[in-house]
Amino acid sequence: MEPQKQELHALADGLLIGDPDSIASCIDFVDSYSEGIWHGRARAMMCRRLKHIELTTSDASRLVRAILMRFEKGKFAEQFKDMVKLALVLDSDATKQAARDLSTDSREYVRSQARWVLEHH
Repeated sequence: MEPQKQELHALADGLLIGDPDSIASCIDFVDSYSEGIWHGRARAMMCRRLKHIELTTSDASRLVRAILMRFEKGKFAEQFKDMVKLALVLDSDATKQAARDLSTDSREYVRSQARWVLEHH
């Protein structure tokens, strides 16, 4: 059963106090792919909060890899900017390179996201 809005919000709230279990669960959730109700907004909230947490190199790499994979595959919703902003904080070079690579993608919404990264960061 997929997590519901209240559960996801509580999980994201654990990031505010730096709870290690919440951090691990939020990383798992951001890394996973699901399209449940409120899942995009939950990922966005988690990413905004994860920017303020000192992550291990392994966790940071895992998040960047997941976000850039979603970017490349074009599997993202309108809240994706919050995910990209986290990727920019964690690995600006890789994120900008992905945006350069995707700036000529055949999908307009992917090119638009790539332009936004390149123009604003």
